[in-house]
Amino acid sequence: MKRLLTTTVLSLALALAPAALAATQNANKAKPAKAAKAPKAMSPRAEALKKCNDDYAAAVKAAKDAHAAAVKDAKTKKGKDRAEAMKAANKAKADALAKAKKEKAECVKNAPKK
Repeated sequence: MKRLLTTTVLSLALALAPAALAATQNANKAKPAKAAKAPKAMSPRAEALKKCNDDYAAAVKAAKDAHAAAVKDAKTKKGKDRAEAMKAANKAKADALAKAKKEKAECVKNAPKK
């Protein structure tokens, strides 16, 4: 009895699965396309803050990429040279991140007030 129920349920599921998929795809296609909304105008402060955040993200990415390249180069060295190269790479990354953070804070401070 259990075997009969299992095979029946499996057969029905396999038989109806393509129909269910087709129905969901047709339902998605049948939706009318919404009219494109005009982009909402941002306030001058919001635009300035977005620019600050984008600049900060770019600076952080550049610092991380430079650090990764320096570490990759340092790994080819041995002993004292490697340790010095790793230390220099870490210091350069820390300095770049600190500079980016300071520039972001200054940018936010200089952004127009509400």
